[in-house]
Amino acid sequence: MNTSVEVQVLQWFERALAQKPEHRRAWLDGQELDPPIRDRVLRLLDADRASAGFPEETVVAPEEAPAEFPKVGERLGPWELLKPLEAGGMGVVYLGRRADDAYDQQVAIKLVRPVHLLAAADFRRQLISRFEEERNILARMSHPNVARILDGGSTSGGIPYLVMEFVDGVPLTDYCRQNKLDLRGRLVLFGKVCDGVQEAHRHLIVHRDLKPDNILVGANGEPRLLDFGIAKILEAEPLDTGGKRQTSLSAMTPAYASPEQVRQQRLTTSSDVYSLGVMLYQLIAGVRPYELGGLRPSEAEHVVCETLPDPMRKMLDKAVLTDAERRQRRAQITPDIERIVAKAMHKESARRYGSAQELADDIRRYLAGLPVQAHPDSTAYRVRKFVRRNRWGVLAASLALVAVLASAGVAFWQAGEARRAESDANRINKFLTGILTYSDPYVSGGEMTLAEAVDSSLATVDAFFADRPDLLYRIRQTLGSTLLGRGRTAEARELLELALKDAVAIAGKDSMPVMEIRQALVQVLSAEQRTGEAVDAMEALRSDMRLAGLEQSDLYFTVLANLGELKLGQDDHEAAAALFAEARAMPAEILEMVPANTMAVLVSNEAYVAYNRGRYEEAEALFDQADAMHRRVHPAGSPDLWILQSNRAFMLDEMGRQQEALALREAVLEEQRRQLGPDHPFLLKTMSSLALGALQQGDLETATKHMRATVELSRAEQPQPSPDTVIYEGMLARILRDAGELEAAEDTLAQAEARLAGLEPVPEELARMISIQRSHICARARALDLPRCAGVPPPPND
Repeated sequence: MNTSVEVQVLQWFERALAQKPEHRRAWLDGQELDPPIRDRVLRLLDADRASAGFPEETVVAPEEAPAEFPKVGERLGPWELLKPLEAGGMGVVYLGRRADDAYDQQVAIKLVRPVHLLAAADFRRQLISRFEEERNILARMSHPNVARILDGGSTSGGIPYLVMEFVDGVPLTDYCRQNKLDLRGRLVLFGKVCDGVQEAHRHLIVHRDLKPDNILVGANGEPRLLDFGIAKILEAEPLDTGGKRQTSLSAMTPAYASPEQVRQQRLTTSSDVYSLGVMLYQLIAGVRPYELGGLRPSEAEHVVCETLPDPMRKMLDKAVLTDAERRQRRAQITPDIERIVAKAMHKESARRYGSAQELADDIRRYLAGLPVQAHPDSTAYRVRKFVRRNRWGVLAASLALVAVLASAGVAFWQAGEARRAESDANRINKFLTGILTYSDPYVSGGEMTLAEAVDSSLATVDAFFADRPDLLYRIRQTLGSTLLGRGRTAEARELLELALKDAVAIAGKDSMPVMEIRQALVQVLSAEQRTGEAVDAMEALRSDMRLAGLEQSDLYFTVLANLGELKLGQDDHEAAAALFAEARAMPAEILEMVPANTMAVLVSNEAYVAYNRGRYEEAEALFDQADAMHRRVHPAGSPDLWILQSNRAFMLDEMGRQQEALALREAVLEEQRRQLGPDHPFLLKTMSSLALGALQQGDLETATKHMRATVELSRAEQPQPSPDTVIYEGMLARILRDAGELEAAEDTLAQAEARLAGLEPVPEELARMISIQRSHICARARALDLPRCAGVPPPPND
């Protein structure tokens, strides 16, 4: 017998069994199969149909069962086979009883499905190995919501069997329907299902075939998790060259399988969480999120991996319910319920619940009237990306200006003739002295910060350097970068564009000064949330530097590193990783010119890439490396180190270590206040991160406190329209909405909308985020008849 062909036959047979009985032949006709395989599968289907209902002793036609297969009435050790109960893809289950008079007990006895025992020897060995593994798996667990193993062995003919606790119950969905459970009752029951799955996960076991038929609910209302036939103990498994499992046995029910399982990629407990999400969707909406019947495997893979299910409220129209039941169920589907299901079913495994226990905890929080941990993809994810990092424009304006102007004087002295350089340095020092004089209260008439003195100097810089355009464009470049650091993007762009025009005229379009100014202008685009334009501009700069022969420079390193950061902002982690690797591979003499802190930022970004790929151990090692590099340069802390710690806090959140994340953010905020004072703009990112972390833990009071402080500081530091302030106001409106303060939420959002309208241009993603917030607030506040809610459409189901 050809083992390879037989394996294919049995795999297609299992797939056909997953279709509705009336559709199986038509489905099989639509597959691209060799005629001998198709004919063999049809014969198996005919045999299976002939045995439907278990009218006799076996679950297949007699000619399809080997002679050594046990019959009803026979004994397996102390157990007697009474009658067949059900047949699955690989196994058949009989009702049995204790027959040695030791005690009276009914049990479920599972054997390999007899039709599969006709396969080649290699395939039979795989089946036996699977049964032995299932026996080992069940022996590790003891939980009221998991069916217990009682015994196991092999028949005299070498056919393995398992003896399990007999669960006299019905499948999960049938139980809920027969008992007319409302949504609350279904959620309570489902929480217990999650408890059973968590018991498996606690033993590092992935079930891999969670579906309602594998969860029976007894008359006492207790669910039991069954059928660990394709479960797997988490351990390294070999992958083929395409990154897929080397497996010969089909190991899933596609309608409930996760995207990574459909693609035959490495599985984790998160794969079971996805299957739980599908079941929860079905329990609530009355139908599964996807119907895969009649689809080819490639089509089913596309549906599961690439498409989003319809909202549960809409899918209720397809459910077999009375109109009264449908209305009641629709009224019970709240935004929090939608969020819980969406998080459990997220296509990206790293963004699902970290465990079945986390899913159960969120369901119980909802039932207790507490805020849930799940958050809409359209809000929290964008907020996380925004807060993630923005290393441009983070240094104090006064220190940056003094340092850059002073270093510029030294550079000019080294670059030109001594007499001219000395004159240039004297002029720059005179300008710098004038700025410092402006900040003298006896001159200004009152206390003036150095930043305010810099602002006063903007009106005089053109006249001061009117006869020296070669110095003027450099001063404009420095002042523009300083204004960018303070969030004044429009003024920064104006100065930098003037500097660029003069630099092109004086130094030439392919000169290093021109490339430096262009790089600063890209930073302005990024600060204005115009990421797509920033990427295009940075890629053009990279190309022009290559054409001009300037790629062997530390500026080219900076361009690669910053372009990688922009790619991170677009979630293009592969491109970012390639750019970081290219920067690291530059010649040693160039890398020696790169400041240690800049190199540490690159390592930190590599850690962020690893974190987003779900490689948490690798990410933690890189974060540790970057942290040490930063502290060697700035032992007391620095802005880039704080950004690293913020990124690490986000990773801890996703790893389920929220308390560690919160403690890390609090320590960063304390360090920032100690070094920068209580009102420095750099505190904004940390305070907003703290607010978001508190929100994720359901602490609305703490979240509101930190976000109010963030908004107040952002408004004070950036009185002109700023994308950052709009985002913070949108976040505060969302928190206030969750806290039930709808009027305050609406007022805050109205201010964000007014500020958004003043931006030039208006960032599309930011406008969409604010629009979604408006829809959510108005959906909650219809009873208040708020004037700005007239005509606002309902929120999307994100």
